[in-house]
Amino acid sequence: MHPIKPGALLQPEASSTRPYQIGKHTILLKREHLLRDYQSKHRLYDRFLPILCKHLDDLDHWIIDVGANVGDTAVAVGQVCRNPILCVEGYDEYFNLLKCNINSSFVGRERPVTCIKAIVGSGRFSGLLKGDGTSAGLVQGPEQRAVSLDMLAHEAGVPAGAVALIKVDTDGYDGDVILSATEILAKSKPVIFWENYFSTMEQMQDLEAFYQRLPDSNYRHFWVFDNFGNLMLQECSLSSLIDLNHYVASQEFHNCTRTIYYTDILAAGVERLESVRQAISAFRSTAITQG
Repeated sequence: MHPIKPGALLQPEASSTRPYQIGKHTILLKREHLLRDYQSKHRLYDRFLPILCKHLDDLDHWIIDVGANVGDTAVAVGQVCRNPILCVEGYDEYFNLLKCNINSSFVGRERPVTCIKAIVGSGRFSGLLKGDGTSAGLVQGPEQRAVSLDMLAHEAGVPAGAVALIKVDTDGYDGDVILSATEILAKSKPVIFWENYFSTMEQMQDLEAFYQRLPDSNYRHFWVFDNFGNLMLQECSLSSLIDLNHYVASQEFHNCTRTIYYTDILAAGVERLESVRQAISAFRSTAITQG
């Protein structure tokens, strides 16, 4: 969730947290969490999803947030739409803050915000999550095997045919997470928004294999944002996604001059294409008028 990649509910200690305002709500961040710094320096950082969700507003269709971190995205989008929200976070420290932030922000909300602690994926990977204060990445090992998003959603009471958006931010495992939601993709054809990050050639190859399966699920329209939140490409092709990956790879693996660190990608099928186009137009207008 960060633009520059560095390397039972417990009430967090006040000395280890600091408040941060998101809309009308105040959440708690770890003191070392860099969301405040990123949004102060990069005015479009994490600003698109609330605009998108406002255009997906629907009491009966869920928003699923995998890699929910401390709940900053859920708190932002939950203020602009009535959709029920499912937040999934696997790292203990962030999950405790997620629960606290959701509980303090959405008392009495018409539709629920449900939090589940889990590592999500197809089952190819297992291990433990390690945090750096702002994000958490998977350290592979035998400790915990990922559970499919289809299964988690079912256990949380989310109908496979009633999902408007899947947002994924799992530091290099996003394609694997999305492919674990085959039933949801087939029945709901939700909008998908994922952090297109990789730190190894294997992760890049996994992402590109994932792209090739998207047209089979009716996803042919893609938008690309840089890691600072600025829109780069509109309704581009899969080949453009691959070209951009190779551009980032030249910096990640071959010491070329660094300009961006990853991309965020939005994908939509024809079912919600018009809503996404309206959201993109609103985002561009906001970016210009607030510049």
